[in-house]
Amino acid sequence: MLFVRPVFSGRGWYMFIGAIKAGLLAGVGIGLTAMPTVLAHGQAQPQTPRWISSTVFFENANACKWAGIRARVCESGYRSAYRQHVRIAPAYREQADCEADFIPGECFVSGASQLWTPWLSGFSLITHARLPPCALHAQREPRTPMASLNKSWAQQLQEVRHSPDAAAQVRFFSEPLYWERDHQGGFHLTTLREKLRNGERFANAFSKRPPVTPGSPLWTRQLARIFEPQRLVDVAIP
Repeated sequence: MLFVRPVFSGRGWYMFIGAIKAGLLAGVGIGLTAMPTVLAHGQAQPQTPRWISSTVFFENANACKWAGIRARVCESGYRSAYRQHVRIAPAYREQADCEADFIPGECFVSGASQLWTPWLSGFSLITHARLPPCALHAQREPRTPMASLNKSWAQQLQEVRHSPDAAAQVRFFSEPLYWERDHQGGFHLTTLREKLRNGERFANAFSKRPPVTPGSPLWTRQLARIFEPQRLVDVAIP
């Protein structure tokens, strides 16, 4: 099952011409003299790298591979999300508290701790790609609307991967997914980071740090840090 949320991101000049013949000649002379300076100045300015990103939801590593993504990236993404799930998934003393934050039937009790936690329901694969200067220059060139529409995120990513420019770089991140209720009475996949951003404070979750009160501002700041996606350093490009 695949959900895509693609996430993606001139210059004028003028010349004044006088009314009399002498002024016209002077104006043209100044324009011809200044043009190389303007062009040289534009070429000398450093180009700021531009990042493009995409987030894709997968049920498991196989679904990721079926979508055409490299097996190594899919397997690393799922393993990283599973390890993060084991480490940071909220735990509850009562089943009802767990299902209130997620959905009924999506929580299980651990035999060792007797705490309730949500099932891991998939993983989110996040791709950040830095466009090389040559790609930035190409994007500034005028293109027809149809050409822009036909150029998908996957095509842009392939261009970055195969670019000979050393500035091109692709980074992968992943995080676990869970089912939750939506505002229309249905269910959808989400991340813990997204739930926190939408106002969920996990106030009924069991705190492994007793001095920190669940639902407090300090608790929320700590959750924001540990819920950050994990970078897949073993599959970074280059």
